[in-house]
Amino acid sequence: MTQESTHVEDRPSTLDAHGLLTWARRSVELLAAHREEINALNVFPVPDSDTGTNLLYTMRAAVDRAEGEQAWIAEGGGTAGAREIAVALGHGAVHGARGNSGVILSQVLRAVGEAATFTVVDASTYRRALRTAVTLVDHALSDPVEGTIVTVLREAASAAGRSSARSLVEVARAAADAGADALDRTTSQLAALRRAGVVDAGGRGLLVLLDAMVEVLTGAAPERPVYFTPPDPVAASATVGASDDARPGTGVAGTCGAEDAGRGTRYEVMYSLTHSDDARADELRAALRMIGDSVVVVGDGGTDVNARWAVHVHTDDIGGAIETALPLGRVTEIRVTDMLDPVGDRYRDAGGDAGDTGAVARRGGPGGETGVRRVVAVVPDGPLADLFSEAGAATVDPGENGDGVIDAVLAVEADELLVLPNGELSRDRISALDAALRDSVGHALILPTASVVQGLAALAVHDPATTLSLDGFSMADAAAGTRHAHLVRADQDALTLVGRCSAGDLLGVVGHDVALIGTDPVESVCALVDRMLSSGGELVTVLFGDEYDEATRDSALTRLRGDHPDIEVVGYAAGPGRASAHVGVE
Repeated sequence: MTQESTHVEDRPSTLDAHGLLTWARRSVELLAAHREEINALNVFPVPDSDTGTNLLYTMRAAVDRAEGEQAWIAEGGGTAGAREIAVALGHGAVHGARGNSGVILSQVLRAVGEAATFTVVDASTYRRALRTAVTLVDHALSDPVEGTIVTVLREAASAAGRSSARSLVEVARAAADAGADALDRTTSQLAALRRAGVVDAGGRGLLVLLDAMVEVLTGAAPERPVYFTPPDPVAASATVGASDDARPGTGVAGTCGAEDAGRGTRYEVMYSLTHSDDARADELRAALRMIGDSVVVVGDGGTDVNARWAVHVHTDDIGGAIETALPLGRVTEIRVTDMLDPVGDRYRDAGGDAGDTGAVARRGGPGGETGVRRVVAVVPDGPLADLFSEAGAATVDPGENGDGVIDAVLAVEADELLVLPNGELSRDRISALDAALRDSVGHALILPTASVVQGLAALAVHDPATTLSLDGFSMADAAAGTRHAHLVRADQDALTLVGRCSAGDLLGVVGHDVALIGTDPVESVCALVDRMLSSGGELVTVLFGDEYDEATRDSALTRLRGDHPDIEVVGYAAGPGRASAHVGVE
């Protein structure tokens, strides 16, 4: 039932791109509202109380990607269709998936993209999307378990398939109500849920999305029971201490959760796999089953170098889980979570509280004290520094020769530091900084970012939930995977590898070598990007210096997007600096 009814003739039979994005945004709002409820229900496969957070994080990543796609198409004068938004939602979810439930959710969103027509999502599309999602999830999981999100998805898809209604509203309602019924039955299907007296957390999260579709179409949210009532802390403590079974309906899993976790694997390992294919993804899935459980390997539906797979496994062999994938593609964005110490050994908040934007990590140390990890970027003051600050990093202006950098870095209050030099410091200055950090901070890493674009790429994958070493490894890997170049004005006549330049010419420098000589800013930056993309790439980032005004920036970006329609191109105003423009290709 819903809170209010709507006449059949008034109900929309399709969703356009705007409607689909409205559904996705509403799903984020509802997942945020139900996050604590879903977290509290989380007792399977590991009682780590993070399913709600993982689903929210994944859905937010999907919406961010879809909004970016919509904005990019609008910049070119076009209008996004439902299929373009749906495909972007799927790509964003796979790229940003967190946890077992988030990876499964990504396949539901990917299925919508594969099922959608260009302009709208209708009843037939929705049926096909849910059916496709079941197929994708069944293929992705190493060992599907009934009584989980998989069951809720399968029952929702079956109900949608059985519905003969032509209205999207009626099909969506049938799917949501069947999903709710299936969710109620999960308590009796899994021993861990039965002992705790709760429904499956992932299934509850999926029902939020199914109900959001009904609400967007009708304006009325389906009525659902309260699936979790927070217990009285004193009573809950007494219950846990007195019995192995939880008090039904409270979500308190008694001692069974800890015992189950102790008998299982300890670490959740996640990473992205690129430069691979479906056959090698299947090979990886089979190999991971030999060293762990809860194995999920899912793709985003992309092709060739644009394809990406999200990999998830619970294991005691972190190195083996990662090394198994190395011959099968390129491994990036590694994330490791200690599931037996979910509070003391990680910090995770998909909500992004003000002041904690991801570059600051509060971590439990010996005795339970709180520690702080900060990322420090060496970058000139101005718009470029603002980019790093908005991403959560502390910034230090190198000045003319790097004087004062060491004192400024040491002044950042933190127990752990990750420093991004960004090509602004000499080797001698880096050595001096390293010595000072070892004497003062104790836990610090200076990452090999040779340019600001490499620094931004590293910061984008910063993960405060992992250990310092793994966080540094992932950030360094992202930096190394970003080829960089820049444009600079020649200060005198000179002979270069590509010919003679005159003072004032624009020099395109790739790595440390001059690769082109130009005079027009737009022509030069476009030629530099073309040269960089000759060896492949998926994402181009251009940081425009102050000699590019808004008109020339727009002209360059429009031309680049037109010349490379399959490549994501983003640009930012970087303000004054030694370089006229920076280019990064990932």
